[in-house]
Amino acid sequence: MTPQALERATLSGKESNFEAKKVAKADVEAGRDMRADKAECQPLASLAGGYTHIPAVAVEHRALEPVETTNATVGSMWLASHSERNAKKVLAEVRTSLQECPDGFRTLGLTYTSVKAVKAPALGDEAVGYRITNVVGKQKVSMTYTLVRKDGVVAVFYGVNMLTPEKSAIPDSVVRGQMEKLG
Repeated sequence: MTPQALERATLSGKESNFEAKKVAKADVEAGRDMRADKAECQPLASLAGGYTHIPAVAVEHRALEPVETTNATVGSMWLASHSERNAKKVLAEVRTSLQECPDGFRTLGLTYTSVKAVKAPALGDEAVGYRITNVVGKQKVSMTYTLVRKDGVVAVFYGVNMLTPEKSAIPDSVVRGQMEKLG
């Protein structure tokens, strides 16, 4: 998918009580080269940085903010355009990392622990979900990632909820809205 087509296929505005806002390229570039201290954890480190570990042809990022003040889940999403072969490989290697990195990894001075697979919505051609904990000082922050592949596009959703970590996933309705827009 071309960069222009990918941009048109990415959520913007309101979707299921979340506001999708374009993110400045400079704000996401810092995470592009996150390297895990363990090679088998690299797919997870790259996702923590906002990219897939296999470089995409085009990437489109969005911040996701709740519309309702009672919703404490915030996050982001991005679409990564790959060949279908590479997109399948991204999800396969993320699944392998989930099995090989249950205790987490370190990258750029950050510590990620407690990696666990979670249920992903039955959308696209395949999907995978996981929860990971980022240790910042003495505080632990649980984040939930949902990846959905449709043909050669990998849609990644990242959510955090400081009040109720179990509710940190971006809602399935937002994921579904993105997948429908993708076509």
